[in-house]
Amino acid sequence: MFELRHVSRRYGSSVALEDVDLRIEAGRSTALIGPSGAGKSTVLRMLIGLEWPDAGTVLFRGEPLQRARLLEQRRRIGYVIQEGGLFPHLTAAGNVALLARTLGWSRARIDARVQELAALCRLPGDALRRYPAELSGGQRQRVGLIRALMLDPEVLLLDEPLGALDPIIRHELQAQMRELFATLGKTVVLVTHDVAEAAYLADPLVLLRGGRVVQQGPARELLQAPVEPFVRAFMTAQRSLESPA
Repeated sequence: MFELRHVSRRYGSSVALEDVDLRIEAGRSTALIGPSGAGKSTVLRMLIGLEWPDAGTVLFRGEPLQRARLLEQRRRIGYVIQEGGLFPHLTAAGNVALLARTLGWSRARIDARVQELAALCRLPGDALRRYPAELSGGQRQRVGLIRALMLDPEVLLLDEPLGALDPIIRHELQAQMRELFATLGKTVVLVTHDVAEAAYLADPLVLLRGGRVVQQGPARELLQAPVEPFVRAFMTAQRSLESPA
């Protein structure tokens, strides 16, 4: 689905990505993990053309991303960020329908698709009439996800989509998102700092550090066969209340 070939990106003297080679398979959920500044979100923005490499190539379905075709390619990709990235002056329904209206969809087609996705993402119908400031964090995230799915894209890109939520809502949405990914069968690329969340929602995991891919594979493989000590240290660094102090 996606491929990065010898991709590098710098911001002044700071290295965001350094000679990254990465393949993301179609129909699978892949999680990009790593410490802050590892390059996870930069990779994700590369996939949708919000960032461009200083060197190397980003391919989508075997074709390089091209500025001239970027709008067409983006319509095949749904993108979700923390809190949904909603426009505050539009209702939830207005946010969800914005691009479909721009493309000339009929009102009946828009309404039917919105209702279908609201049911799929478990968003109450009355929430669609509210503005983002009137919604809970979980509801805003659901609206962002519905908006990303509106055009039935081949791919979903999610950048720390659950990072701003409280633990109970986050746990609930993790379960619903895993069910949703399995139901839709789309290609999903997820950025998260939470190793347990990554392992729950995705396979494979791609661990980055300092702008490079350190190791990729199933969570169990990263735990049991780390290629260097950092891999095991990162995979086991998060505390659990079930673990002894």
